[in-house]
Amino acid sequence: MRVSRLISTTNWRYAVGEVFLIVVGVTIALAATSWYEDRQERQNEILVLKQLQLTLGEDLEEINDTWEMTRQRERNLMALVEHLDSGRPYSPELGVKFQSLLGWRIVSINRAPFEALKVGGYQVISNVTLRKKLVSFYEDQYQKLEQNLLLDRDFAIEKVQPYFFRNFDMHVAASEDVDHGAQDWVPKDYEKIRAEGQIVNLCRYRADILRRFVLRHYETTTTAIHEILEIIDQDLDRSR
Repeated sequence: MRVSRLISTTNWRYAVGEVFLIVVGVTIALAATSWYEDRQERQNEILVLKQLQLTLGEDLEEINDTWEMTRQRERNLMALVEHLDSGRPYSPELGVKFQSLLGWRIVSINRAPFEALKVGGYQVISNVTLRKKLVSFYEDQYQKLEQNLLLDRDFAIEKVQPYFFRNFDMHVAASEDVDHGAQDWVPKDYEKIRAEGQIVNLCRYRADILRRFVLRHYETTTTAIHEILEIIDQDLDRSR
């Protein structure tokens, strides 16, 4: 009887030890799996952040270039108004300013990383503030800029182009010229268009569109990109 009890006690202690070892082993395995999954999620997040950092940097460069071109276009338009209002005669240098009234440019950004993020789920980005700013930029801020650029383009196509086709001749730079292939719009009758005043009205209206809508949204768009890139930079720095 005493031997039997001793054996039972020994088996019980052995069983408890076995269970303890199993629990410890499972806990370690689960912790290792969780650590590995967290590490993989972070690696995926870093990859997404680097893709966003690259494309937004390129977008920012293009937007800044186009922003400066638009500012110059607005300055050219007002200089043309001043020239026409002053009654000064035609000068070949006015060709660039006439082109500023006629031309436009649309900015296209690379949405691929953001669209991939949408498909994979915004939770890939652990920083909640960054997630909100990304969604706000791609789904709202950039679309506002694009809509106003299209507004400016439509005005050029619907109002300015017909006027130019009636009142200007288009010359193309000869091969020996520096700006080979560049378009140069020359008035058919400069004194007539100056006296009529319609071109001055077109210049003022176009400049107003640029100031009130386009240039303002260029500024808010670049500010939004700078804020996003700053957060991404800080996040990536913590991973180095």
